[in-house]
Amino acid sequence: MSELEKKIVLTIYKIGPTFISKLANRILENQNEVRECIRILIKDKILERVENIMVEYKTKEANVVVKHRNHTYYKLTKNGEKKARELEEYEFEVREAFKTYNKALQNKLDNQKEEDKKEIYCVIDLPYSQEVNIKGILGSKFEDLEKEYGHTITLRGNITELEKEKLLELINVVII
Repeated sequence: MSELEKKIVLTIYKIGPTFISKLANRILENQNEVRECIRILIKDKILERVENIMVEYKTKEANVVVKHRNHTYYKLTKNGEKKARELEEYEFEVREAFKTYNKALQNKLDNQKEEDKKEIYCVIDLPYSQEVNIKGILGSKFEDLEKEYGHTITLRGNITELEKEKLLELINVVII
């Protein structure tokens, strides 16, 4: 299962049924890539389309809200829920619902330029409290970076421009 597929499964497990654009925005990923992963997860019987006109989802306060569907929503199958429980320790950033509709950010994620994929050498200094968020953004690339643990964590290595921009949105993260 790819890193993006894990993010999708765990996010839907945590927040309940959702639609592609909202999901992509909450996990800071490209909508087309999320759509492709959802197709794969449906084929693998981990996700399924929600057939009801009304859908329930969870809010930050652990309340359940019932809403009319205006989009195609997806939910976990029983097999998907089992898989999510197995992956629960996998950590990454899921943005809060009330902060998610950032059209400019989603546009940038959906229309990545080649320069965003070009790698640059960086030195990243961060507090220990941001390590989980950094791992969520960098995925397996985190393991490839040179690490130094002191009062803060210092990482050295190549990351993409897009990854750099995502990291700069985090609190107390300095990139040189």
